[in-house]
Amino acid sequence: MSVGARSLKAIPRWLAVWLLVLTAGLALTSAVQKSPTMDEQNHIARGAAYLGTGDPRLSIEHPPLINGLSALPAHLLLDLRLPLDQWWEAAEWYHFAENFLWHANQDPDSIVFLSRLPIVGLGLLLTSLVFRWATSRFGPWGGLLAAAFCALDPNILAHERLSTTDLGGTFFTLLAAYAFWRLSEDRSPKRVLAAGLTLGLAFAAKLSTLVFGPILALAFLTDGMRDASDRGARFLRRLGLVTAVAVLALFVIWATYSFQVGHIEGFRLPVPASPYVQGVQAVLGFAGGGRPSYLLGQISTEGWWYYFPVAFAVKTPLPTLLGLLIASLIVITQSSRGDVFIWFPPLAFFLMLTTTRLNLGYRHLLPILPFIAIHIGRLARLCLARFPIPQSLQARGRHFVSIALTAWLTVNTILIYPHFLAYFNPIGGGPEDGWRILVDSNIDWGQDLKGLRTWMAREKVERVKLSWFGSAPPEAYGIDHQLLVGVPHGFTMWQDPPFDPHQPEPGVYAISVTNLVGVVLPDQDLYGWFRRRPPDDRIGYTVFIYRVASP
Repeated sequence: MSVGARSLKAIPRWLAVWLLVLTAGLALTSAVQKSPTMDEQNHIARGAAYLGTGDPRLSIEHPPLINGLSALPAHLLLDLRLPLDQWWEAAEWYHFAENFLWHANQDPDSIVFLSRLPIVGLGLLLTSLVFRWATSRFGPWGGLLAAAFCALDPNILAHERLSTTDLGGTFFTLLAAYAFWRLSEDRSPKRVLAAGLTLGLAFAAKLSTLVFGPILALAFLTDGMRDASDRGARFLRRLGLVTAVAVLALFVIWATYSFQVGHIEGFRLPVPASPYVQGVQAVLGFAGGGRPSYLLGQISTEGWWYYFPVAFAVKTPLPTLLGLLIASLIVITQSSRGDVFIWFPPLAFFLMLTTTRLNLGYRHLLPILPFIAIHIGRLARLCLARFPIPQSLQARGRHFVSIALTAWLTVNTILIYPHFLAYFNPIGGGPEDGWRILVDSNIDWGQDLKGLRTWMAREKVERVKLSWFGSAPPEAYGIDHQLLVGVPHGFTMWQDPPFDPHQPEPGVYAISVTNLVGVVLPDQDLYGWFRRRPPDDRIGYTVFIYRVASP
């Protein structure tokens, strides 16, 4: 290979490095502008408690891997105090987390920021893995295209700077899928070991990743059946490899709980990693419904089969949807070996989500986005051989499609900065009207207390009547307020609200949109008077401001 050819081949790699720098800058600079989201204090406290005591009693619904990794910088750099009080003894994680972050320790902002850094790191690793996999399949320019659609996706950026398990589960799921693909190409012992370790890390990152176990196993078995000869023997050999991978994965889960053995309800004998088994039982109970969800102006505890299809349609960037469509048409006509590991896991996972009644947010779709990005990477090799188009024009067409889609996505991301969590595409009405379709972690997760404080200083508003959807106390950010009914702050006042719901008293009202639609309130029309009029101002698309004058 000539020096010029090597230099040309290196260009996508250097551009990928700059892409990582860009996404790190977007994640970090937006992270410092956002207050802790509803769930972050719980994840941080779980991780800090596990690192400080080695006791996983708080890690039932969420395994300790990502929480411990997230809390590690604060654990090492700060003198953290763990409130081992009655809430710890009772394993009551919410009150323990509240005490830990807002009372037992000073400077909660530093704790939160340090806890977000490892997740940013996992986000960079995720983009790097997307680049590596797509490069292996579609060449370096295909790798760069895929990396761009991962790194610049506003939904990935939204969770890349939050101390939760969503991004970590996404990364380790893709890593396990990549390891399965490599095992399908080379069924050596080291590949079996790699697949088992990565699958175990995925299981230990987030409980919902368990469904990818059978999905990846099925993809692995299917990929081995492409050759018509000796199918029975091939199937049995691959089934044996899948069994070995599963045993290794279960061992990794046990290791993340320090090889703990304990009792759980319904079993007479002790079981390994008992908190993990309890967590699986809890998640299965949640998946059966019972928690209120909001979709298209309706509230339900039963959920909707079309919740995630609608969420995907309104929150996925349009260039990603278009790229997905074109790439899927290519696969239908030009499928090759190994493609099953790219398209089958996200499709199977998506279809599985339509059967669950736990409709909590687009973040549960996060694991499919890196697969889609890799899938779109094939557009760099877009082949139009079936059509009478000269090769030179085909090359120009590939370049135009790739550059146009990437530029379109980049503009979308820049326009929504730093409010990535509130992203909605034009189908969903954009971030201004997305709340009419979805709320909660889809747009309003309690991240805009800092924005409210800045707005009050700019507008010279000394005090607001605040209905807050978030775990962070407004007092921690110097916000002078009269607390209204909200979740969790002020929830107990719903039967006797401190304002007239039919004709609110004069003042400046700041209401989170999740409370505004009433999805988590016993009286779902408590803020109906406000909902029926346009807000006077908005804070980060999530907190609506209403100036109520004297009649």
